[in-house]
Amino acid sequence: MKSIALTLLMLLAPLATSSQPGTVGTYIEKLKVAKPIKYKNLMIFPLTIRTMGSTDYVTLDKAMESNWLEIREIGSGEVNSVELKNTGKEIVFIMTGEMLSGAKQDRMLREDVLVPPNSDWLRVPVYCVEHGRWVSVSSGFESAQEVAPNELRQRARITEDQSEVWDAIASSQAKLGIDSRTSTVQANYEDERIRKELAEYTQHLGKIPQLAKNTVGVVVAAGDRVICVDIFANNGLLREFWSKLLRSYVMDAILESEASVMKKEIEELLHDLSRAKYVSLGTPGMGDLFNIETHYGRGNALVSKGTVIHMDFFVDEMQDDNDAELRLDIRREQRLND
Repeated sequence: MKSIALTLLMLLAPLATSSQPGTVGTYIEKLKVAKPIKYKNLMIFPLTIRTMGSTDYVTLDKAMESNWLEIREIGSGEVNSVELKNTGKEIVFIMTGEMLSGAKQDRMLREDVLVPPNSDWLRVPVYCVEHGRWVSVSSGFESAQEVAPNELRQRARITEDQSEVWDAIASSQAKLGIDSRTSTVQANYEDERIRKELAEYTQHLGKIPQLAKNTVGVVVAAGDRVICVDIFANNGLLREFWSKLLRSYVMDAILESEASVMKKEIEELLHDLSRAKYVSLGTPGMGDLFNIETHYGRGNALVSKGTVIHMDFFVDEMQDDNDAELRLDIRREQRLND
């Protein structure tokens, strides 16, 4: 049997084209996979790099605390768009999956966005994460100070379908036994049982970005699957988002089995991603946004001035049986049989 690494390289070869932006692929190639850190059902592989990108952006939370950022409904309201304006003197980075509360219904950002200083009103794509409300409770939005649960981020990235996002919320709340009158995903984080779980995981995994100053990202596994890849320009940005991201990962891992993914598999995954196809997308803010396309998952990367600001990637758990050989658990069995 051919080695799985060779098989995947052959499958992905047609996707590596001359149009691939070298910045993203080169950045991924430079990453090193550190020894995994494990607690209960969650296994986190820190990603380190020798030279980090130098960026200094203000986050959504800090911009709103400083009253620099205004976010509101468009007209009488549109489910999948809001508009925002930065009145401050600094660039604001808002990460995909960050949640907004208030206005007519809670939303999550569909893509990463870099908001220039002293900007005009920008139309930004979002997903609704509160299916049961369309009544204004405030004139604008506030930061919910959470990232959508990882399962929700994954479903949104893979399908790009609002209905699938609502289904993912309903599924997660049913599995966790959470009852929300308006089906808001914020109820997941407000549940007392879940809050105790989140606190426990945070106690054991909350300092991962501080363990090495050159840690810029993570690959996260739960059970026998990789649930997410998140990579940033530098350690500072990872630290800014870590508490939010960790809670998002835990929400996906609570009901999983003990993590069993191996470091070699993560190294192969990153190698494959460095050769993937990157398709340029539009962005309402600064920089360039790229869709990451492989045979077994999807992701996005935001690049500005030659630096990868943030990249995410999610394995498609809903692929056809014909594509099952690309799942990490199947790849593990194949390797053991070689």
